[in-house]
Amino acid sequence: LRRLLSLDTASVELGNYGTHRENSMINIPVSSAFALRIAANANNRDGYIKLNDGGTPRNDEHDKSVRIRGLYTFSEDTSLLLGVTGSTVGGVGYSTVPLVNVLDNSSGTAQRVGFSNPFGGHLDDDYRAFNTTFKTAFGGVSLTYTGGVSDFSAREQTSATFDPAANLSPGGEPQYAWRNYRGNFKTYSNELRLANAEPGVFDWVLGANYLSEDIHESDHNLNALVSDPTIAGSVNAIDPVNQTTHKSAGLFGQATYHLNEQWALTAGVRYSDDKLKRVGNFQAGPSPDCTDALVDCIGGPNNGSESGTKITYRLGAQYFISPGQMLYGTIATGYKPGGFNDFDPVTHGVGPYVAEQLTDYELGYKGRWSERIEFDSNLFYYDYAKDQISSLTLVGGSPVIFTRSVPAKIYGWENQLTYKITPSDLLNASVSFERSKYGQFMTGILQNVDWTGYSLDKTPHAVVKLGYSHEWTLGSGAYVNANVSSQYSTGYAVSDFVNAIQYRQKAYTRSDANLTYTAASDHYWFQLFVQNIENKVQITSVGGNADAGISEPRYFGVRFGVRMQ
Repeated sequence: LRRLLSLDTASVELGNYGTHRENSMINIPVSSAFALRIAANANNRDGYIKLNDGGTPRNDEHDKSVRIRGLYTFSEDTSLLLGVTGSTVGGVGYSTVPLVNVLDNSSGTAQRVGFSNPFGGHLDDDYRAFNTTFKTAFGGVSLTYTGGVSDFSAREQTSATFDPAANLSPGGEPQYAWRNYRGNFKTYSNELRLANAEPGVFDWVLGANYLSEDIHESDHNLNALVSDPTIAGSVNAIDPVNQTTHKSAGLFGQATYHLNEQWALTAGVRYSDDKLKRVGNFQAGPSPDCTDALVDCIGGPNNGSESGTKITYRLGAQYFISPGQMLYGTIATGYKPGGFNDFDPVTHGVGPYVAEQLTDYELGYKGRWSERIEFDSNLFYYDYAKDQISSLTLVGGSPVIFTRSVPAKIYGWENQLTYKITPSDLLNASVSFERSKYGQFMTGILQNVDWTGYSLDKTPHAVVKLGYSHEWTLGSGAYVNANVSSQYSTGYAVSDFVNAIQYRQKAYTRSDANLTYTAASDHYWFQLFVQNIENKVQITSVGGNADAGISEPRYFGVRFGVRMQ
C-alpha cells in the first residue's frame, strides 16, 4: 500500500455481449503515518449462452464491489492494516448446454444454444468482510497476525437449459428442472506467524491458525412438467435443509538452512485438526407432503459428523549453480479434510468420504542465462493416496452432489522460456506434458463400472503456448505495444460419472491479441483487444442430463484508463 500512495487509477472496458466494466482506485495520504485506499469496480456483461426461444441469455455477469483499506504505520517495523469489503452478485446465472451441441457443431454460435426454461433465473448474493493484518518486529523476530470475518448470503433461483426430454418424470413425461436456493456462510479466521526478521544463514517461520465456519442452507430442487410449467405444478426433486459447522486448527513450522553459497536445505511440518458437523434433513421427491415449491420440504434426518487430524511435511534442497541458476527438489505431503454426502447411491443414506491425501515430488531448474533469456523446467509427480472426486448422482431421477475418495496419479514435465530478442521484442513460450490415471475406481449410478486406469478429467497430454510482443516508441515519447499469443492443447477427457461415460474434448487452439497505446507521461492509455479469436468453446464439465458446461466464446472490445501521479 505504501508503495502506491501517490498513484490513483481508473479504467473502463467496453466489449461485445453488452460488456461494460469500470475500475477505480484512490489513495489518500491522510498523514505521514496514516493512509487510506478506496477501490471500487463494477462488472456487467450479458450472457453468452443463447436460448432457443430468444429468452434472456445465460452465463451473464452483474457484480459490484467496494473495498476500503487503512494503513497506520507506528514505526519502521510496526504497522496495522484494516480493511472492509462489500460486494454484490446479480444476473440470471450460470447454465449448461446440450452436450450434443458441443460435440456435433463446429460453429461457436451453434455450440452455445440451450433450451428455454420458463422458470428463468436471478441471483441476489451479498458478501461482506472485515480483515486486519498487524506486523511488528522485536529482538530479530518478526510477528504477523492476520484475521478476518466474512458473511456471504445467497438468494438464487436458477433453471436448467438442457433438453427437458433428458429429464423425464416417473410417468415418462419431459420436465423442466429448476432450483431455489438460500444460503448463509459466516467465516472467522485467525493466523499468527513468527519468523526471523532479517534473512540469514538460518531462516525460519512458526505459526498457528484457527478457522470456524457456520453454514445454513435450504436447497429446493424442483421439476415441472412441460405441459404444466408453473410453480404450483412443480414437485420437489431433492430438498436438503442443513446447518453445517466446520472448525479447523493448525500448527506449522518451516526452516531453511543455508549451508554455503551453493546449498540450502528446507524442512517443514504442519499439524491439522478438522471437525465437521451437520444437523438437518433431506427429502427426495416427488413427495406428496411437499405441496408448496418454495417452502422447506422436511424429510428424514440428514445428520452427520467427521473429524480428523493429520501431520504433513515438506522437505527440499536447493543448489545454486551460479547466482542466476538453481536446481531444486522437494517432497511434500498434502491433506484436505473429509466430509459426508447427503445421499450415497449404495447405502441410500448419508455417507462419509475420507480425507484427501497427496504426496508431491518435484525436481526442477530455474535459470537466468543472461539479461535476455530466462528458462524454467519442472518435473512433477502427484501421488494421491485419496483424491476427492465430486460429481452428480441421481436420487429418483434428481441430481445431487456426491463425493468419493479414490487413488489417482498425475505426473508431467513443464517448461517455460522468456527471450528478450531485442529491447523492443519479447518472446514467451511454454510447453507442458501431463499424464494421469485413476487407481481402483468404481463409478456409475451404482458404482459398479470399473474405471481403473482411466484418465482424470481435463488433463491434456500436451499444451504449447507462444506469445510475442513488440513495442514502438513514437517521436512524442508515447509508445505502442502489440501482443499476440496462442495456446494449443491436445484433447482431454470429461466425465459423466452418473452414466459412467467419458467424453472427449478434441484438440483445440485459443488465441488472443491486443494493441495498447500509452502516453509519454504514462497518465493515460488505450487498448484494443480480442480473446479467443477462433470463437470455439470447449467442454469444461458434463452433467447427468446429457448437458455440458462450456468455456467462454470470442470476446473483444476496448479498454482505456488514466493514472494520476
